[in-house]
Amino acid sequence: MTSPLSPLLWLRCYVLAAGFLVFATDSGTRPEPVQFKAELARSLRTVSPRFLSVALDASLLRQKGMDLLRSQKLITLAKALSPGYLRFGGTGADFILFEQNGHPFSSHENSCMSPKTQDDCLSLLPSKLESILVHVWRMKAPHLLKKEFNKDIQNITITGESLDILYTFAHCSGLHLIFGLNALLRKDHAWDSSNAQKLLQYCASKQYNMSWELGNEPNSFRHKAGIKVPGTQLGKDFQQLYSLLHTFKTFNHTKLYGPDIGQPRRRWIVTMLKGFLQTGGEVLDAVTWHHYYVNGRNATPEEFLSPKVLDSLVWRIKQILKVVAKSVPGKKVWLGETSSAFGGGAPDLSNKFIAGFMWLDKLGLSAKMGIDVVIRQVLVGAAYYQLVNWSLDPLPDYWLSLIYKQLVGTKVLNVSASHSDKGNEGILRVYMHCTNPTSEIYRKGAVTMFALNLSTQDKEILLFDPFNNIIQFLLQPGDSEEGLHSQSVKLNGQLLKMVDHKTLPDIKGEALPAGHPIIVPAHSYAFYVVQDANAPACL
Repeated sequence: MTSPLSPLLWLRCYVLAAGFLVFATDSGTRPEPVQFKAELARSLRTVSPRFLSVALDASLLRQKGMDLLRSQKLITLAKALSPGYLRFGGTGADFILFEQNGHPFSSHENSCMSPKTQDDCLSLLPSKLESILVHVWRMKAPHLLKKEFNKDIQNITITGESLDILYTFAHCSGLHLIFGLNALLRKDHAWDSSNAQKLLQYCASKQYNMSWELGNEPNSFRHKAGIKVPGTQLGKDFQQLYSLLHTFKTFNHTKLYGPDIGQPRRRWIVTMLKGFLQTGGEVLDAVTWHHYYVNGRNATPEEFLSPKVLDSLVWRIKQILKVVAKSVPGKKVWLGETSSAFGGGAPDLSNKFIAGFMWLDKLGLSAKMGIDVVIRQVLVGAAYYQLVNWSLDPLPDYWLSLIYKQLVGTKVLNVSASHSDKGNEGILRVYMHCTNPTSEIYRKGAVTMFALNLSTQDKEILLFDPFNNIIQFLLQPGDSEEGLHSQSVKLNGQLLKMVDHKTLPDIKGEALPAGHPIIVPAHSYAFYVVQDANAPACL
């Protein structure tokens, strides 16, 4: 392929022997190339193998949706996202009361209670009953969502049976359960742990291997419950929980995460986090915070495609990392709950193809900037930002997450613009990791690049090193008429859908001809596995 670049740019490519340059152009009239330097000699950082994780909202208890977790179809979908964490939390977690009523399922009831291995997990619901439950859920979910918006928050009871269903679902899916305890139970201004102790005793008696949180978005306690808990006091509450956990042999090595504070929109939230870390930071295994780009009630399609909105995450991450580095140096930082829009998501946006731009960019930015784990709100539920719909069918963000899991490894590579990006203005966004070594198409030294094209114009990416083995995974709307509002997705032109309740389709890439330019169509996102990158950082 003949290059129109000057000898000077070719020399630059030669000098960067440890990496390669990416040039992006519009189809048709070719503007000034947008150049990105990829540093392949060493990785920027390494994230957790459970980097992409998922959540269930505690409101499932109020919505009587726990039986969905006995669905073979949902277990199949969740298992494909392992390894990962399954966080059970959200606003409802601070209204949960444990009562050991009901009768847990036993192994002879065709369940998978406390299986020795994941292979022992069986379908908890007969297919006919599963179909009925899914139909009922699909009918009532819109009404439940409307009720959640009314903020009619009341206490929720969780029984031993519900805990068994929850833990079994996590275990059978290969996910590690993180359970959020109620921090709003107070006595003399301190946390009242008496109800939590009963719950812990029950879980310990079952030998459940799980981790814990205490409270959800403590910065909003006054708003949702009329209770103000200073950060320093919340830190002492975590110390109390830490001591309580270590009274149980089962939980001697359990993990504790928190404080699940909301994003630092105001200075007093940062002050609250500092106070919390001062008294409770040392007992944490990771510091958790939450992030949403926009308000689900008034979000617009333009915001979902705005480089400015996507870049707003950068400042929030820097704020949190700065506080943590100063208060508890070396402590891991997680996005403990996140999605596109708060308030249950944005109707006709958060559950459509267009939401993938926010999701994929958040994964790329978070890993690049030093976030160790990102927990997606939610896997399933009466909301708009879920990964599977109310019929338990995968939505575009699910397929995006599945492909990310399969192709993207834990080693993060640094990709940066090599000059002023005036023409691009953040419209073409590129990230890179070492390829997941468990991927079927992995080759030693391979890298996975993923790109988002927010533009209405096609973009062209040229790799000016002699890479001849590039596998493309191009994601576009499954319904061309719905476009960005499609609830289905095509991979390299083929519609993605489950084969049956136990089987997902093979995720197959498309080999690009040697020397062929990479075209990222307008309003699409894609993964590219460069098999012959021979990146020193990935060897």
